[in-house]
Amino acid sequence: MSVVGLARDAAVPRRRPVRGFTLIELLVTVALLAILVALAAPSFANLINSNRLAGAANDIVAALQVARMEAIRRGQSVVICPSTDGASCAGAEWSRMIVFSDRNGNQAVNAPQDVVLRDITLAAAGMQVVPSASVGGSGWIRFSPDGLAWVGANRSGAIGVCSNRLPDASNTRDVRIATSRVSVSTRNGTSACTAPSDN
Repeated sequence: MSVVGLARDAAVPRRRPVRGFTLIELLVTVALLAILVALAAPSFANLINSNRLAGAANDIVAALQVARMEAIRRGQSVVICPSTDGASCAGAEWSRMIVFSDRNGNQAVNAPQDVVLRDITLAAAGMQVVPSASVGGSGWIRFSPDGLAWVGANRSGAIGVCSNRLPDASNTRDVRIATSRVSVSTRNGTSACTAPSDN
């Protein structure tokens, strides 16, 4: 071989063989991924259900805030009550409720002077809404034109939202109404989704 041929062979780099994954490496990787997904799935499901529970409680808080603001703005009573049709107060199931102006103060929708301001449905799977004794007994929550709440003859009450898809230790959010304040707290509602206290 000539000197020119040797120089030309030295200038051309040799290609290394391309090496991919072996079947064993691929199977080990897929198995590890499956184990990680299996470990993370319950935590992810709890996170989703916890967010749904918090969202339902926040929907109730928003309805109460709308009722208070509208009562002050309109200078008349605004009521929240359970409803089966979205147009009138009916039933004892608080998973659907309406907010309406109550011009004559009888806690009932009287058309045309009373207007339904909001129709709220809490329909997430596994969710249950349980009122406290004063809320369930009166069947309504009323805000007067001064922005103060009445729950029947009481000034306080609560609506509990419970999820049977969460551990008992954190399965309930209580939306508490106390005169002029609305707050949310976490409670162990047990698997039976017990009703909150009035205070």
